[in-house]
Amino acid sequence: MSKKEAKDQIVSQTDLFAANLVEWPVKDDLASMEFPLFALSKNADITVREYVNPTSKKRVRVTPSVLGAATVFDKDLLLFVGSQLIEARKSGLPISKNIKIDTYKFLTGTCRETGGKAYENILDMLRRLKGTIIETNIVTGGVEQTRGFGWIDDYEITRTSKSGKGILEVSVTISEWLYNALLHYEVLTIDRKYFELSQSLERRLYELARKHAGAKALWKCDIEILRQKSGSVQDLRKFRAEVRAIIERDRLPEFRVALDTQSKPQRVVFYTKSNKELSDWLSKNDAFGWFEGLER
Repeated sequence: MSKKEAKDQIVSQTDLFAANLVEWPVKDDLASMEFPLFALSKNADITVREYVNPTSKKRVRVTPSVLGAATVFDKDLLLFVGSQLIEARKSGLPISKNIKIDTYKFLTGTCRETGGKAYENILDMLRRLKGTIIETNIVTGGVEQTRGFGWIDDYEITRTSKSGKGILEVSVTISEWLYNALLHYEVLTIDRKYFELSQSLERRLYELARKHAGAKALWKCDIEILRQKSGSVQDLRKFRAEVRAIIERDRLPEFRVALDTQSKPQRVVFYTKSNKELSDWLSKNDAFGWFEGLER
């Protein structure tokens, strides 16, 4: 074991980590960026879903609770605590998989409304995150093992509003699988504007583009493969129509989207919003003519 590897294994621990850092770049774990682990529907999705990556042979099976599977919007809680854990560790602060959350800080930190039933809805979010069972052989922390787990192991409501319905503070224990990924920095920084995306597929496509495009100017994906990777349960015709609507809205951070209808099968193209980087890539690849023919 190298000195760096030994150092990385030394983690300052505490019994309970308070997620109250003011500054925390948003970090997304690589596994849930790559694989469709969260439901796209805002309604209760009780369908058991399976996905196998044809290249890596990594597989996932998502089994919802009676309340439905954890959604891409429920994932905000994991992004909130995971980002804070990473930032705390980088700063040399003690961390733990047991985390105390001030729900007002969570709501404002993830660009959510703080009125109405926002505090009451937290409980159903916790129930879905705990009740959804993920079974996968995706590697985290350099270890491959087939495991079944919920996103959070436990939660405890520690402070409520006067009515008793609104959750003001909660303690959660995140899964060992996710905690292991965070400890090994298996994450990417994503744009905070991700939280402003109100459509679930927009969020999912941004994650995939951020994961695969990285620092590149452009990423192309066959539309049927993209449909599967996104976790969409729509047929291809409806999925293509929703992609076209996303193209028209043009709200994704960092990327724009286009359709290559001339290729067989058709491809979805994600390209940088930096005109210089895009122009340099198109020039290098002699692709200006191809780009002009995209449906944008």
